[in-house]
Amino acid sequence: MNLQAANDWEGLLRICRLLRSPEGCNWDRAQSLQSLTPYLLEETHEVLEAFGEGDDTRIAEELGDLFYLLALMVTIAEEQRRFRFETIAQTIVAKLVRRHPHVFGGERQRLSAAKASEQWESIKSEEKAGRGAPPDRLESGARGLPALLEAYRVQEKAASYGFDWPRADLVLDKIEEEIGELREARRDADDAHTADELGDLFFALVNLARHLGGDPEQLLKGTTRKFRRRFARMEELLVAQGSSLAGADLDTMEQAWQAAKGDVG
Repeated sequence: MNLQAANDWEGLLRICRLLRSPEGCNWDRAQSLQSLTPYLLEETHEVLEAFGEGDDTRIAEELGDLFYLLALMVTIAEEQRRFRFETIAQTIVAKLVRRHPHVFGGERQRLSAAKASEQWESIKSEEKAGRGAPPDRLESGARGLPALLEAYRVQEKAASYGFDWPRADLVLDKIEEEIGELREARRDADDAHTADELGDLFFALVNLARHLGGDPEQLLKGTTRKFRRRFARMEELLVAQGSSLAGADLDTMEQAWQAAKGDVG
């Protein structure tokens, strides 16, 4: 089948329809909305990784992979007569207009980012109340969010109601307090209490990242990547010394690690 591909959303949908057709690809034909879930998660994280690297070429490529999965999901939904892209677009356009009355209302207003966010959450709560949903002002979105991101979003929402530390140094004090409580739980050999205090410490660290303007998910990813680079360099140094990871004792590895830190950022 010949296909005149256009470099726009409709062209992407036509490609996906062809891939799902009898003349298309068996892999694409075998997919369902459920089977695509892990790929959607994977591609989303690859987009975030590209953002962190700041490589525009890779960002465009990874966004393309994500758009393809979304277009394939729309195509599958259309085949099953569940919904069409027009339904998705209509829903989100109506929501954006409804939740931006300062832009689309009768009298346009200039709101700060904080005020616009507060207004969005207020309208969202009113919509849920209208559907009879129980109130949960700290709802953070999908229940499957990564734990660090969920904590960040919950703290953001609490802060929007004024329930927040006024300064980052006070969060640091809280972290020191949590470390003390964790040490106490360890001294008591109370595993349940230790786990609880460790969770509190993680939560406080996320709070500090938020106050300092950082994304805890990306901060931790960056540190993990740095650790991997330095670990690989440490192994190179050990091999150059005639040793190996399996054969080196901790003191030898520590010396190589300190050298690796100087070699690798």
